[in-house]
Amino acid sequence: MQSNTLAGLIAILSFCLLLACSSAQVSLSNPPSGGGNAGTLGTQGGGGGGISLSTAQSTQPDDTANKPAPPGCGDGSLTKDEACDDGNRVSGDGCAANCLRVEPGYSCVPAGQLCHPVARCGDSVLVTPEQCDDGNTVAGDGCSPTCKVELGYKCSSSTTNGKSVCTHTTCGDGKVEGAEGCDDGNSMPFDGCSSDCQNEPNCSGASCTSRCGDGIVLGEECDDGNNTDGDGCSKDCKIETGFNCTQPTLGDKMMVPVIYRDFRYHNPTEFEAGIIGQTTAVLGLVKNDLDSDGKPVYTGTGGNIISAADFAEWYRTSSVNHATASKLALWNNGQGAYVNRYGPNGEKWPTTIPAYFCGNVGNEVNGQPCTFVYGKTDCDTDLALGYTLLKCTASGGNYTATFVIAESDGNPLFFPVDDDLFTPLTERSFATIPPYYDPSATWPHDVDANGADRLHNFSFTSEVRYWFLYSKGNTYTLDFVGDDDVWVFINKKLAVDLGGVHTPVQGSVTLDATKASSLGLADGKVYEIAVFQTERQTTGSSYKLTLTGFNAAPSDCRPICGDGILEIGEECDDGVNAGGYGQCGPGCKLVAGYCGDGIVQPGEDCDDGVNNGNPCPSGCRIIIID
Repeated sequence: MQSNTLAGLIAILSFCLLLACSSAQVSLSNPPSGGGNAGTLGTQGGGGGGISLSTAQSTQPDDTANKPAPPGCGDGSLTKDEACDDGNRVSGDGCAANCLRVEPGYSCVPAGQLCHPVARCGDSVLVTPEQCDDGNTVAGDGCSPTCKVELGYKCSSSTTNGKSVCTHTTCGDGKVEGAEGCDDGNSMPFDGCSSDCQNEPNCSGASCTSRCGDGIVLGEECDDGNNTDGDGCSKDCKIETGFNCTQPTLGDKMMVPVIYRDFRYHNPTEFEAGIIGQTTAVLGLVKNDLDSDGKPVYTGTGGNIISAADFAEWYRTSSVNHATASKLALWNNGQGAYVNRYGPNGEKWPTTIPAYFCGNVGNEVNGQPCTFVYGKTDCDTDLALGYTLLKCTASGGNYTATFVIAESDGNPLFFPVDDDLFTPLTERSFATIPPYYDPSATWPHDVDANGADRLHNFSFTSEVRYWFLYSKGNTYTLDFVGDDDVWVFINKKLAVDLGGVHTPVQGSVTLDATKASSLGLADGKVYEIAVFQTERQTTGSSYKLTLTGFNAAPSDCRPICGDGILEIGEECDDGVNAGGYGQCGPGCKLVAGYCGDGIVQPGEDCDDGVNNGNPCPSGCRIIIID
């Protein structure tokens, strides 16, 4: 009797040793005296396969692939010596061929049915269809809240725990990495590859040729502004299975690419030449067509421009300037148009008036500054008119205030190169607010909170380019107000002419049938808008660009919940999505508990949130060998 018991024990231990390094934890149902239970962590038995959302490494690496299968593996009935059983003996479908492991990224509930894929973004486990998973759902760190690689980043899996590690790419290094669609060895836009290394249309011909990845849907099923597979719109601009792609409105703002070039005073001579500005534009300074480089050409007449050679340097990068690629934010004005604004978050420029007497310090109403217990003040009058109190100041025992009477689009203090040190601080100057933005018409200085002049970097140019798909049934309007020189070209032809050194002046173009024909526009073709601006004389610099109708957005591709295909942005999709343990719930979310949520659910033996065999095994089941 003793020999038979020993032989049985040796046989059991031999099978256990085969599984000793696996992620499937083994427990003996009737261990011999003194042997103890092999690490039971919860209620044994029950359940149905479970879900595995982890590929994290452990000190005991998974090695179940080479272990023998339990006797009933593949019969579709989950027994206590199996982690899963999907009715077959094939790996790669969620349940390993030997039924000892639920493969990462699958749920094998209920037992006997095919496992279905799952992906919980933010769990530090990279599984299909995720492009990355850095352990959170925070935007701006390289891996998006839906586990897509973000623009400007590349992501790779950690060698220690499988978690995605995302780092910045370097646009302009000649290597296409991460979310980049191109890299031509520089970080300047308008050469076919943008400043963030995304494709741009090619406008070398009679019209522009749209490229997959440029965000313009032309002759394509979709174009989401990148050349990445797995996000709904493929690298070839095809709609991927399991997605719907639409072209939405742009929302609160649109970003247009721009190059700013900072110049020194008098180099070229036209910058800060000491001339007296005008109140009207000088027409005819540039030719009607851009040159072969896509730049304006000086006609040789007027505008206090010394030569065509000098003028050619205004919008070309050379030793006399410093170029910076950037984006100009245009904000939705609520009327179908997008316009730049003064504040970094879309705040409008406030037009203000002073309130000279708003009470005495010590005689406030209930202690409220800029109130007066003994009568009516200027503040009371302005508040009654509906004006907004911007600032209340106490000085000499009295209160004065500033009220906002109106708000304006555009920017009367347009100084995009203030941070560029190509121009030394000795060439900085105070700035004044033009009457277009100040009803007092006194040209007040831009001052800080202490009343001191803020000094700004004048002498610069800006070059904005934007591409649009022309449809003759739509209305397109471009409006500009600003100083100094401004020229707008559409399809390489002059459309707005506001040359010369002048105070803010306004010009616009509407693409009706007649104007579109004169500019050579054909229905269904892509064209380029190019806006060239120069600030070459102190002390004012204003800029207001308004685009109406030019606001087509890239494709927005979203997964189809309920089609039975797991796609990025979904946690699961079994085609029914009725919910239940380890199964997909409404909205393609895992909402009813699963193996890997860190909570020991009914039917689970354990759940440490990792489930890689150290200590809890894959499938949250402790395999029991009789």
